[in-house]
Amino acid sequence: MITAVVQFDLPSDVDRQKASETFERIAPLYQSMDGLIQKYFCFSDEGKGAGIYLWETREAAEKIYYGGVWRDRIIELYGVEPEIQFYEMLLTVDNAAGEIRTAA
Repeated sequence: MITAVVQFDLPSDVDRQKASETFERIAPLYQSMDGLIQKYFCFSDEGKGAGIYLWETREAAEKIYYGGVWRDRIIELYGVEPEIQFYEMLLTVDNAAGEIRTAA
């Protein structure tokens, strides 16, 4: 599995409430995305937004990344170029399930 962390600066007029409203409006677009397991919409008081994605494969993540779907959406919504980092997930601590799982 691959985790992608996308970060971007929010315009000064986007507060927590406005970010939440935008996130709720666009969340359904991610429900049927091929290869996407989970997505977290994040906000910081320092004026940053972030998306944390868990993908089945790097190829699935790159298809969306290089195809420009999320990148174009961030630029359209917030007028900024996002940063992205990809991480190979090696271990997961799932306290809800009471499990520690390796990626293998």
